[in-house]
Amino acid sequence: MPGKLSLAALSGRSSASSVDSATGEVRSSRRSSFERSHHEQKHPSTSGKSSGAKSSSKRPQSRIELDIESPPLVLHGSASDSSGALLSGRLKLVVAEHYVQIDGIRMTLLVKVGTKKPVSSHCPDCASKTNELNVWNFLRDGALLRNGTHDYPFSYLLQGHLPATTHSSLGSIEYYLTATATTLAGDEIKYEHPIKIQRALHPGPEKTSVRIFPPTTLSAKIVLPSVVHPIGEFPIQFQLEGVVQKQKQTRWKLRKVNWRIEEHSSIVSPACPRHSAKLGGDGKGVLHEDIYTIGGDEIKSGWKSDFGQGSGKVEMEFQVKIRPQSNLSCDVESSCGLAVSHNLIIEMIVAEEYGPNKNSRAVTPTGAARVLRMQFKSIVTDRSGLGISWDEEQPPTYGDVPESPPTYSQIDDYDLANDDLEALYD
Repeated sequence: MPGKLSLAALSGRSSASSVDSATGEVRSSRRSSFERSHHEQKHPSTSGKSSGAKSSSKRPQSRIELDIESPPLVLHGSASDSSGALLSGRLKLVVAEHYVQIDGIRMTLLVKVGTKKPVSSHCPDCASKTNELNVWNFLRDGALLRNGTHDYPFSYLLQGHLPATTHSSLGSIEYYLTATATTLAGDEIKYEHPIKIQRALHPGPEKTSVRIFPPTTLSAKIVLPSVVHPIGEFPIQFQLEGVVQKQKQTRWKLRKVNWRIEEHSSIVSPACPRHSAKLGGDGKGVLHEDIYTIGGDEIKSGWKSDFGQGSGKVEMEFQVKIRPQSNLSCDVESSCGLAVSHNLIIEMIVAEEYGPNKNSRAVTPTGAARVLRMQFKSIVTDRSGLGISWDEEQPPTYGDVPESPPTYSQIDDYDLANDDLEALYD
């Protein structure tokens, strides 16, 4: 056994190796790193001593929440007539620790205008521009907050001339509420919440338009609504007059009606100061335009023709709607260079026929045909629903009412005799 003791003494580790007395082989009892880690995962240490590694359990962290209490932000009326929309809510700071020292909370309302065709494709400053509309500062002097939820109310009147939230094929207009809480140690708790602003134009009287198509005697009368909504159908009425030419013994017969709604988008992409030299100086931009069809159909029947009375006429009424998956944008025109408008295009294909008498079977096609094309500006806007403008929700004022209640005329005391009392109860 002395050989075994001398080997252990040379190695300096009593459990590192051993010598078999029979064969003289040295057997290693050390485990590989993989085996040790696998054994430690199965049997974790309960001594409570730190091993220097980060703990797998994460401590709860404070956070910011936002509750919007105001109704949907809808700007009623046009940009020149709208009184705006009232934004109100509560900023909530949820403290997860026992105590936290807050140096201040800053919340901003931002508007971000982006273009999909910037002057420099790899420059973020050319692709978007962000401006501040309003700033709220809470806890300017700092405060020591304990565990729990801390509310901070806020409100802001959005001006009526602001453009609505828009995502077109060329650019976008987006609104955000960003909040940042700074601790005394310099840590920041951030939060971002998108804000959607809509514009609703109230429908007015129907629009009537008359179009003349020289050198023919044809004229069309179109009746269409003043505004169009992204969801739902709207009727179109048209009347085609002058279809019969008695001197030539010819008439125009309606063959087909095509309609479509086009979305016209345009944006001016400005250059940042670093790339302004490409456009010849500061304050210049590149104009981009795009046309996109958001709905259309072809009608081959459904109208009523009258060739016997006067100059003849053709009457028809059909429904028009916007394709649901068209990803359209409502009409907008902003000072940032983004504009979206819509046009309704109606095409009527008529063919000339020769008819010497009123017998419809004796008509002969002359081979002449025309395409009567009409274009109307259509205003696409969101529905106002049952909501009203914020200034109409205010309670009535009583400035014209006098301070005191109205006075009553004095009534002289009157003693009733017994006979009069008996008469009252008879």
